[in-house]
Amino acid sequence: MVSPTLESFIARMPKVELHLHLEGSVAPQTFLTLSRRNGIPIPASTEQELQALFHYDDFHAFLDTFMALAATVIHGEDFELLAYELGLSLAAQNVVYAEVMISPMQHVRRGLDLREVLAGAAAGFARAARYNGPRVGIVLDYGRQYGAEAAWPILETAIACRSLGVVGWSIGGNEIGHPPEEFAALFTTARNAGLGVMAHAGEVVGPASVWGAIDVLEVSRIGHGIRSIDDPELVTTLAARGIVLDVCPSSNIRTRAVAGWPSHPLRQLYEAGVPVTINSDDPTFFETTITEEFRRAAQYLNFTADDFCAMTRTAARATFLPPEAQMMLVKTIEQAQSSLRAELGI
Repeated sequence: MVSPTLESFIARMPKVELHLHLEGSVAPQTFLTLSRRNGIPIPASTEQELQALFHYDDFHAFLDTFMALAATVIHGEDFELLAYELGLSLAAQNVVYAEVMISPMQHVRRGLDLREVLAGAAAGFARAARYNGPRVGIVLDYGRQYGAEAAWPILETAIACRSLGVVGWSIGGNEIGHPPEEFAALFTTARNAGLGVMAHAGEVVGPASVWGAIDVLEVSRIGHGIRSIDDPELVTTLAARGIVLDVCPSSNIRTRAVAGWPSHPLRQLYEAGVPVTINSDDPTFFETTITEEFRRAAQYLNFTADDFCAMTRTAARATFLPPEAQMMLVKTIEQAQSSLRAELGI
């Protein structure tokens, strides 16, 4: 069990979330509202029926549900609503900075204007900031299953919309049959334009996917990366190069990439010196939050306040913020951690 003091620390500690999908954070009631408002049918008419959809046999079943519900989001004002609600939720959990992914092809393929999508999200996060919402950077997470050629206009829009808060470029989606190497030229262009680069890798496919992401795409962060544990040389390399794994434990368990908490490799990776962060991924679809992920990590994997402070500092240093802003974030977090620990005696 988690002690009351550690429970309080987890709830109140400053947090940085680096692996969070906007479309995966939509409250069930909001999905229902958007379905009715935009005339997009979904296979549920109540929150209870919607909750029943959030149980999956594998990653592909999750992806099908994700895509069906994301289709209800159509207009810039919809994205503003999503971002505003997410900003308030993050503020309530003491998240001081977040990098939030938007899956562009889910929307572009339906004829949406990506600039309108980004402007809406930026407006929502800005509105939430007026109510203590965190600073948010937007990352475009391209679905690798759509191929590299179709990604170029998406990347061009990402680069052109940096003034709207776009800070990063990523590939996600179905790893099987879509190795990182296909996207090398895109990542070079993104880096040269000043965007931070990351990739989902090593979640469903094994270490080869991670090797490709770090050696060919030259990413500074890996989304998930848990299958790295299968290759001792890769684990050593990640630690030596300081490549950060943004780990989402409940997501891995719910998509059955991992059998359960006892077999999750987060503790092994951390003890091997791999920089890791804890994240919620798609909190609605996996019925969790970043606060709950820290609590579960304490309960099932025996992580401590020392560990959580170290992971949060790792997250702050791994952001795609400019160096000065990054340094200020680290300092703010260290001061808040110190004050809270002194108050709680932990």
